[in-house]
Amino acid sequence: MLSRYVAYLIVSLFISFSLSVIADEQSQEAQKRAKFFANANLQEKAPAAFALQPQARDFLNNVSAKSFQQADKLVEAILADSELKQALAKWPELSITQQLPYLRKIFALECEVMAIEPPTLLIDTNTYPNRAVNFVFNTEFTGNIVDTGTVYLNPEKLTEQPHYGPLAFIIHETRHSYQYQLAQRNQPDVISQAYKHAFIAQKQLSGFSFSDFLTLNNEYEAFLFGNYVVGRLTNWQVDILNMGTYASQFDEQGQLKIDLPKMATSLSENESLLPHYNKAAEAQYLER
Repeated sequence: MLSRYVAYLIVSLFISFSLSVIADEQSQEAQKRAKFFANANLQEKAPAAFALQPQARDFLNNVSAKSFQQADKLVEAILADSELKQALAKWPELSITQQLPYLRKIFALECEVMAIEPPTLLIDTNTYPNRAVNFVFNTEFTGNIVDTGTVYLNPEKLTEQPHYGPLAFIIHETRHSYQYQLAQRNQPDVISQAYKHAFIAQKQLSGFSFSDFLTLNNEYEAFLFGNYVVGRLTNWQVDILNMGTYASQFDEQGQLKIDLPKMATSLSENESLLPHYNKAAEAQYLER
């Protein structure tokens, strides 16, 4: 009788433990998903700031043409420089120390192509020791450009990135200065206002998931711009998984992995792209 009770107790404890493990695994998975996918509750606090929301639909439908036009000009300028062209041909072989002079040159070229006042370029390991890159800005939008922002690179952290990561990041972060200067002019056009809303939301909101932050209008477009430039420079053969969401990344044929403007054509003008994006983003979530 006692042995039967002991056996029953052991089985009960095993089942209880197994259910606890399963519940814990499910909880961890739910937390991982919450940190990756777009969150409607957050985005609805500032809907004009996010490319997935109908309030930013005009921005989404119009920004790509301007972005790709400027990106093409930057690619042409880079390839017209024989020193940069030679460096790009052996880029994976270069250390971050060897890459830095070329990154500075690309930074200057990008500012020239975009016709902006160059932001401060800060390269050190101390200012933001836990970050590889950063764009530092204020949020005063008075109609005048009072700040060009700071593009920050941390060489030590950049060594942890894929070979083309530093190249993609310098282009991406410098693009933020273009957006920021456009937003500060506070013109009524759709693109300028979309960037202004995004920069303000970036400062005021918290609790961003991966997809929330990277579908802010300014982040979505800066990754779109940077990935397009790197794609063209490498004949679309470089895939850097952490460079934005799939909505800002390109495949080996130079096509967007998630084409938000195309996705939007099947929706009403007041319908959010968010649930449709989340469904399509499952592939990136599984690959991370």
